[in-house]
Amino acid sequence: MRFKNQPLTSHQITEKTYRLDLLRGSLRGILTTGTQTFVLFIAIRYFQASDNIKAIIGAAPFLGMFLSVFGLHYLARTGWRKSLCGAIPAALCGMFLFLSSFSNSLASFTTWTALGFICLHLLTPFITSIYNDNYPDDKRGAYFSLPMVMTVGFSVIFGFLASRFMDQDIETFRWVMGILGIAGLGKAWAIYSMPSKPIESQASSNPLGNFKYIFEDRLFGYVLLTWFIMGFANLWVLPLRVDYVTNPEYGIEGSALLVTLLITIIPDGMRALSIPFLARMFDRVNFILLRMMLNLTFGCGIALFFFTKDTGIIALGSALIGIAFGGGSVAWALWVTKFAPPGKVAAYMSVHVSLTGIRGTFGPMIGFWAVHQIGPVNIGLLSCGMMVLATIMLIPEIKHGRSNKPLN
Repeated sequence: MRFKNQPLTSHQITEKTYRLDLLRGSLRGILTTGTQTFVLFIAIRYFQASDNIKAIIGAAPFLGMFLSVFGLHYLARTGWRKSLCGAIPAALCGMFLFLSSFSNSLASFTTWTALGFICLHLLTPFITSIYNDNYPDDKRGAYFSLPMVMTVGFSVIFGFLASRFMDQDIETFRWVMGILGIAGLGKAWAIYSMPSKPIESQASSNPLGNFKYIFEDRLFGYVLLTWFIMGFANLWVLPLRVDYVTNPEYGIEGSALLVTLLITIIPDGMRALSIPFLARMFDRVNFILLRMMLNLTFGCGIALFFFTKDTGIIALGSALIGIAFGGGSVAWALWVTKFAPPGKVAAYMSVHVSLTGIRGTFGPMIGFWAVHQIGPVNIGLLSCGMMVLATIMLIPEIKHGRSNKPLN
């Protein structure tokens, strides 16, 4: 099928999308340091943020995920190209993060960064639908893997350099936030330039109408249930990992470099090493088995991270979390392409992303409350137990894994 005003062949469309996605992935890596580490670090160290503010910042990306179902619904009415629909929130993200570099108060810093993180995740259903349209079914994971490695690589490099500057002078956070803003604008251009079809119109007049697929497609709904349990166990400790190694209350009080090492560099390094192999597995093996393996790896990593104050053991936990995120990033972004009927990929993805947003929005808030009630060790063990439960629940669905072909 030819794209409107686009004379490229299918192969040329794939290659152009891939080249632009390499740029998008690189810039996303810079932005990742903001969502995972730097904004919370700045809020804690420079602005002395309270637990409530830390929870708001930690929840903002996931609020954006939840709102993506609304973004898809209303942008689908325009008939615009999917690449334009994805570029708009990316550009807004860049603008808001750039504005945060001028903040002189915790209120303005929190407002601009939260808005930026919300916009960053509104684009996910559109980019996944572009991958579904432009990449071959049996090579989708392979094409996705190198841009993801670029994301990880740039995250590690920028995370290391920026943390060194902030260790020397915390005021350099303004330059860091300015660079994050520019990265967001560059990402918007990369997405906008991708060849894409017009966004499919939505059958329902209700912005939440896509949630009907949870009940109409039993397998889709059941996998989402297990993913919700596993995802909550993962996401409610995501900002807690930064707080655990930063906050003097827990006895570690790491420097910017140590925090970045444990939260970004080690897990992202292992993530980069694992992505090519795990992306190949995504293309060729039973998806349910792959998801079960990733769940157990996540569980072990989280348990080790919060089990001790020994930074060596914490680093081992970070490494396991990184490996799980390597496969999890591919699975999270592409799994609906294995389950969604033709023309429904964006709709299925919006439901998946929105549910991720729900657990991610409330997870950090519950996590910051729970850690004061039961302590970090029990938080880690509870999360591990939830991962095991989600894995056991998937056993009856192994036969529905829909693998493409055997791994050679």
